[in-house]
Amino acid sequence: MRHPILKFMVVAVGLSLAACASGPPPSSALPPVSFADQPPFVLDIARIEIVTNYAAPSAAPHIELTMPVNPENAIRRWVQDRLQPRGTAGTLRVIISDASATETTLPKDPNATVFNDEPQSKVDMSVAVALQLLDDRQFVVAEVTGKASSGQTLRSGLKLNEHDRLLYDMVIALVKSMDGEMSPRIRTAFHNQLMIQ
Repeated sequence: MRHPILKFMVVAVGLSLAACASGPPPSSALPPVSFADQPPFVLDIARIEIVTNYAAPSAAPHIELTMPVNPENAIRRWVQDRLQPRGTAGTLRVIISDASATETTLPKDPNATVFNDEPQSKVDMSVAVALQLLDDRQFVVAEVTGKASSGQTLRSGLKLNEHDRLLYDMVIALVKSMDGEMSPRIRTAFHNQLMIQ
């Protein structure tokens, strides 16, 4: 004969699983950040180091610390995907001097008739990066710089996942814009170190 306590535990677990199944579905995750749609610059250097000279403020209107993917995260991924060291000597130093993102609340329009179409905030982002090729004595022998900025107005009534997706898309587009500016400069300034481009 089965023990009554065991029967109660089985029923309780079943009810618990049913409750979980009837709950709200998890929010869809953002896709992984990637810039691997372009072939990497394979460089005849031993290593890459990243130096960040930008410290994101924690106070409004700055939002870097609460974003799903902030500009600095995206730049670091860009370095990983687009710049590959394959040599035995030399260093490429990546200096991030700007990776800012702000969101400023806009004043409400008293004449607005549709609430969800009213502009609610303005998001501004900017990035600035320098690539310095160093020899074994840590002297800069070649340098490439690039920067990009963008701004977008967000409407009222956005859900949290919609808001996060817009910020994510802005960051990816921003870094791709920087990549488009820097790529021809890399081919020119680092042509002696390029193994594959």
